[in-house]
Amino acid sequence: MIAKIKTRVDFGGIVNYANDQKNKKKCATLLAHEGVCVISNKLIADSFGLQASMRPKVKSPVKHVSFAFSSRDISRFPDNEEGDALMVEIAKKWMEQMGIRNTQYIIARHHDTKHPHCHLVFNRIDNEGNLISDSNERIRNAKVCRTLTKEYGLYFAPKNSKARNKSSLRPHQLRKYNLRSSVLDARANSHSWNDFFSILKSLGIDMHFNHAENSDKIRGISFCQDEYSMAGSKLDRDLNFNSLCATLCNVTAELFIQPHQAITPSGGGGTNNGQGWRDDKNKDNQRNEPFYKTSKRRR
Repeated sequence: MIAKIKTRVDFGGIVNYANDQKNKKKCATLLAHEGVCVISNKLIADSFGLQASMRPKVKSPVKHVSFAFSSRDISRFPDNEEGDALMVEIAKKWMEQMGIRNTQYIIARHHDTKHPHCHLVFNRIDNEGNLISDSNERIRNAKVCRTLTKEYGLYFAPKNSKARNKSSLRPHQLRKYNLRSSVLDARANSHSWNDFFSILKSLGIDMHFNHAENSDKIRGISFCQDEYSMAGSKLDRDLNFNSLCATLCNVTAELFIQPHQAITPSGGGGTNNGQGWRDDKNKDNQRNEPFYKTSKRRR
């Protein structure tokens, strides 16, 4: 289950899109509504607009949420009253857990894709004239979607799924996708930081710890492959520095191990041979040197 949230300014256009019953391909079905007159789309939009007028200073009172379910869950959402009822139940529970209460909304189902999906339009100005907060909605939304997917036994896509259609990606998106996939694979097959470094090296990926300015404190981590570099936190939430420490243990336990034992990714700091081993003749004066490469912070 995925929920995509967008903020809108005008109710008219989004109501016409969500409840477009004239489009034969989309074949929208209004499944549920609250606090609006549903005789026509214009009256639905007018109902929303009238309530939003209680807070005229709010420039974007419209929220549009599209709920998409996996094609593997088609049997759970048949095109009948049973399937529609389950879709509405999940959408309402999503609203409740997101703190969206006591306000106007419509829920409409579309039939123009292979995967079941529906659209929710709700008013950020509630029935008492209060503004419904959208603070941290992306983080809260991801958590609620995971919870509901598990609660209803819906399909969970693998974290590093290869099912995505690569041909639809733009060049920069494809580079990011390939880098993310490779690093996630390395993480899944590693039990320590040394394992992680070694696998990344075999994949031709450099890893850099980023330090706070004028400090030895590590503030982040980044990965580079074929001259394409990106912070771990931007690749995936499981690839930020703190998440990797939680998975691979605290990095400080391995950063200052004996240099001749260190296996480093290509581009790592220090003197090493093709095998990734330090030269024994230099180990005495390099014993306390970290074997990672520090990235300079740009001003």
